[in-house]
Amino acid sequence: MILKEKEFTNPSDPRLRAGEEAEKQMAFYLQRAFRRRDDCFVINDLRVIHDGDVAQIDHLVVSVFGFFIIESKSAHVIGIDQHGGWQRTYNDEISGIPSPVLQAQEQGRILKALLIAHKEKLRGKAFFGKVQKGFMACPVDVYIAISDNGIIQRGMDIPELLKADAVTGAITEKLAQLKNKANPLSPKNFFSTDFVWDMTQQEAEAAAEFLVSQHTPSARSVKAEQTIAETYAKPISMQQPEKTFVPKVGALCPECGQQKLIRKSINRSDGTETDFLACQGYPGTCKALFPLVAVVPKSAPEIKAVAIPEFAEGAPCPQCGSGTLTRRKGVNGRTDFWGCTNHRKMKGDKCHFMKSIA
Repeated sequence: MILKEKEFTNPSDPRLRAGEEAEKQMAFYLQRAFRRRDDCFVINDLRVIHDGDVAQIDHLVVSVFGFFIIESKSAHVIGIDQHGGWQRTYNDEISGIPSPVLQAQEQGRILKALLIAHKEKLRGKAFFGKVQKGFMACPVDVYIAISDNGIIQRGMDIPELLKADAVTGAITEKLAQLKNKANPLSPKNFFSTDFVWDMTQQEAEAAAEFLVSQHTPSARSVKAEQTIAETYAKPISMQQPEKTFVPKVGALCPECGQQKLIRKSINRSDGTETDFLACQGYPGTCKALFPLVAVVPKSAPEIKAVAIPEFAEGAPCPQCGSGTLTRRKGVNGRTDFWGCTNHRKMKGDKCHFMKSIA
């Protein structure tokens, strides 16, 4: 049964597009092999977080006998030297890579830890309801699937490394072996000490559905999905803020209304950087993304020019405002000046304004 498909985006970057094609090929083989089986549940493109650790899984098969993690690789040539070192060749460029097997095993560890933390709601109890069943002994097998048109160079044998078309056959054969060992009526098992971990079909389905519910998409997935830089280049995929809202660092997110906007940056394929704003809850609890908006500062308040008083015969006095100006003769060689008509008042609003006439 297929529980989750991957949403393919056909990215423009050649490496991302090749990676997406590899995952699409593997998803096809998984669908053909398991879509009609009710004891296996296929999850494509799963990303879960537990206790601060992230497990990014290309393909996961949940069965009654355990879990199978498949990591897709799009290299033209992938090789392992005699010391177990991995390298890949892409467009005639050879580069060393971390061991995909170890990476997939670490993803399995995180996956099991997440399931163990929720075992009470995923599994029943044994021994007349007295012992809680869990996932501690649950086996997690890993496979590294290279594209069918790729080449494997083996300096040493790594059984987990297969062509994509051979992976489903290996899983099917392993399940058949485990089913045979778990059969208590088989004569071969009467005196066998082999322990076969298993769970019921209902428990397997519950575990698979729980993992799908825990899927947390990543905007910066290293797999063949659209990068933030590509998303930013297409305005239609970026949430457009309302005209009354100006996105800025520290502003309350208008979508969730609970967390603030923060500034983020991503390196683009051309070596440049793209900055954008995102909710603090992105991508787990909120999907809000905003382009940076240039905020024009408010212009300085207009300073009104102070009107220069007009000095003329009969103009209002700039000092008292109630009298008017009159031209008076200067004495002792002084120049004429403007004086207020209230200057001659004996009492009351007497004004002493004087202004020389140039």
